[in-house]
Amino acid sequence: MCALKGRTVLLIGDSIMYGSGNGDYGPGEYLRDDLGADILKYCVGGARTGYYEGRSWIVEQVRKAITDGVRPDVVLFDGMTNDCYMTDGEHFDVPLGEFVSEKKPVDIFEVAKTDSFSVCFDAIVYALKTFFPDARLLYMRNHRMGRREEKAQCEYGEMALDICRSRDVDFVDIYADSGLDTFDPEMRDLYTNDTYGWGRGDCTHPNDEGYRRFYMPLIEEKIKTMI
Repeated sequence: MCALKGRTVLLIGDSIMYGSGNGDYGPGEYLRDDLGADILKYCVGGARTGYYEGRSWIVEQVRKAITDGVRPDVVLFDGMTNDCYMTDGEHFDVPLGEFVSEKKPVDIFEVAKTDSFSVCFDAIVYALKTFFPDARLLYMRNHRMGRREEKAQCEYGEMALDICRSRDVDFVDIYADSGLDTFDPEMRDLYTNDTYGWGRGDCTHPNDEGYRRFYMPLIEEKIKTMI
């Protein structure tokens, strides 16, 4: 089936969107092969929604796509997995912040490096809607990961979904709906890559079976209802 034949999908986000550890073969490549999409990859491994020194900033990915003048039919984006990681072992890399639905989002070109996850995510959503008005937007909340604090990944993920709901943006909730839970050692080793040579799955980066079994059925089913 070529439901996306002749259509362009813009990919924004982090390593799971990029396909790191899986031969750089992520959701975009599956959409290309399964549904005939043309893909534009702006996603970068290690990216955060909020700013973190030395890492890709998803805000800047969106800015670049805007200034490049791309015209996607679908934008598939993620972001939050690395924001709730604690590089220093004590503090989340990007603070969660608060979201007020009645408040106008910050302009994507005025977002500050000190802004919280919620501010940056809201600015990203608003920018995608504003600058790509003819595109269908789909946020991808990633799976339940054994290498992130459970409470934090729940809170950051729910914040992202709350913003999507408030701004009328579609989403797929891999965390809640796919069943992939890499706190489970068996699932970790079966469905994520041994990216770091540990002799086991890394909890974070899906392998081919992880994408095919848990990610792509939800993503592709949703996209088919959107186009």
